[in-house]
Amino acid sequence: MLWEGVVETLSAFLADPNLIYLVIVFGLWAGVTAAYIPGTGIVEVIAVVLLGGSLLMMAGLPVSWWAALLIIAGVLGFLMVPFLNQKWARIAPLGLIAQAVGGLLLFPNFAVSWILIGLTISMGFAYHQYALVPLLKRSRDQKAVIDDNGNLLGASGRVMKTFDPVGQRFSGPVNVRGETWTATSEKPLDRGDDVVVVERDGLSVLVEGVKHKQTPATEEA
Repeated sequence: MLWEGVVETLSAFLADPNLIYLVIVFGLWAGVTAAYIPGTGIVEVIAVVLLGGSLLMMAGLPVSWWAALLIIAGVLGFLMVPFLNQKWARIAPLGLIAQAVGGLLLFPNFAVSWILIGLTISMGFAYHQYALVPLLKRSRDQKAVIDDNGNLLGASGRVMKTFDPVGQRFSGPVNVRGETWTATSEKPLDRGDDVVVVERDGLSVLVEGVKHKQTPATEEA
């Protein structure tokens, strides 16, 4: 009897419309987060577990599946549109409206709390503004740096002033692609020497001198 009571209580808990709505929304948030910070694996697993669990929870209940799709479209529309194209960011808030409508009409015989819906919409907005957007900006900045590094490596330059000894290396200004960089080298370099960039660290570069073949002068007969 005790076990049956526990099962009934657990079944009633899992069939709570408010809980199901939360599991759907949190699962979608996790899925979106995985798109913003790919490759972790953990967030993807959480998204799959939550969304799969929500489907199991709704399996024996009367559900307006079009409303469930509206929730999915609303959450993904609001959180993913800025990620895909900044030009569409202005229409992203329409996703919040779709999420609210879908949440209110998710179950024909039950009503998800409008307070809960309002709370998740507010949390979703804050999550987007203060978590996802900074993540996206950081990721794009890192990609820009990586691309910039890739373009700069192997670039040719010229020493602007004879390098001074600094510790076990030598340092001085070089001109690379029309810009002045602080450079270091493992060997001394003189003004006018040609160099090539082999590494970049922030606003400084590691260079190596380019040796030119000297053509021996022909001896006069």
